[in-house]
Amino acid sequence: MNIQQIETFKGLVKPNDLSELRFLRRSSSTKFFEDATHFTKGILKNLIIDSQKHLESEFFDTSIFEYMTIYVNTELNLASKDKIIVTHRLFLSNKDNNNEDQIISKQSLVLIIKNVDKSFKIDISNSNGIYSAFKDLVKKEDCDQMSHMNVQYYFGKHADAIKCLFNKINSYSGKNIQYNILNERCIFSREVHLNSVLEIVFKVKSIEDNKLLLLSKVYSIDHENVAAYFETSISLDVNEQIKKIISDLFSSNCFTFLNELEFSNLRPLTDSRPLKNHSRSAFISCKSAVNTWDLDHNAVGSSQFKIGCISDAATHLFTHCGADFNWRNEYDIGSAALDYSVRYYKDAPLGMAVTMHTNFTKIGNKSLKFIHHMVDDSTGDVIMDIEIVAVLFDLKKRKSMVVPEDFRIKASKLLIDN
Repeated sequence: MNIQQIETFKGLVKPNDLSELRFLRRSSSTKFFEDATHFTKGILKNLIIDSQKHLESEFFDTSIFEYMTIYVNTELNLASKDKIIVTHRLFLSNKDNNNEDQIISKQSLVLIIKNVDKSFKIDISNSNGIYSAFKDLVKKEDCDQMSHMNVQYYFGKHADAIKCLFNKINSYSGKNIQYNILNERCIFSREVHLNSVLEIVFKVKSIEDNKLLLLSKVYSIDHENVAAYFETSISLDVNEQIKKIISDLFSSNCFTFLNELEFSNLRPLTDSRPLKNHSRSAFISCKSAVNTWDLDHNAVGSSQFKIGCISDAATHLFTHCGADFNWRNEYDIGSAALDYSVRYYKDAPLGMAVTMHTNFTKIGNKSLKFIHHMVDDSTGDVIMDIEIVAVLFDLKKRKSMVVPEDFRIKASKLLIDN
């Protein structure tokens, strides 16, 4: 008998997961277990799984608030050479660190596998200096037309991971620490696809002057590579107690699937940043509004909503320059974002109408750099700006392509100095 325990899900309770009595809906528990099972299969990729058989489920009524952290611990029991008994336990991470985490539900199932001719063991690192804040998988609704996870979901899952981190910090401090994300830089490394299993891991770069600077990695566990690197600047009220809590949390041993435990500073930004206010020559690339489904845990437009507007704006921008839907399909051309640098200025509350104003700041041989300003239509205030480095991508050759001359001519009309 060979038994191993792993964490196969960590995330947030969303409003739709709760009943009117603030109990976790059984359908949501079942979905979390389905995701945990898929996660488990993702890390058992070297085994051939023929089938699975559900054994039993238990549900316990536990009072829960929105955006609390929940996680699944999974026990794997190699019962025989062709059978693994899987036991999932869904826990609520307690708001008070003096209390134990509460079990919400439990599920057991059997995986029928091909003969295991070696020791049944999953490689997990145990290290300090980091914090594993989030584990999830890439769902169909996260993906674009090429079955790649869309950039808005990198930022959305990363924002959830930050909230999970602060939920943990709050459990030690005994109070709800208010924080705001000031800037985010994201460098994309490898594409992740439908059904990939992900982990987000943080490291503290610095904490001073009421500012926490985090380095993080979005790690594709099944492909064993880092999909994206983040550097995030967060404002909060820092005192000695908070410093000690964060230091102690990151000094504790942490289990992770991540195989790159060294965190390096992101490559420096090149060129000067354009002004906060958009250019008069800007192209209006998107109009949108903040709806109820766009809200985050602070009941304002989420970073996922804002970056989602950016994705739409980029499509309109490229279409304006000739790289439209028909052209991309005819020549099998896509686009790939390499580097996002975001500055957040103001919140976007429910009902706000926003417009994206876009200019190119650099047009290279293969790479393109452009900036979007998100503007509040009612006041003209800039909500955020984001500068992006991207390339057009030959989907057959799987490499970037030279910017077409017709595209370059049209894009040059929107070029501003940076």
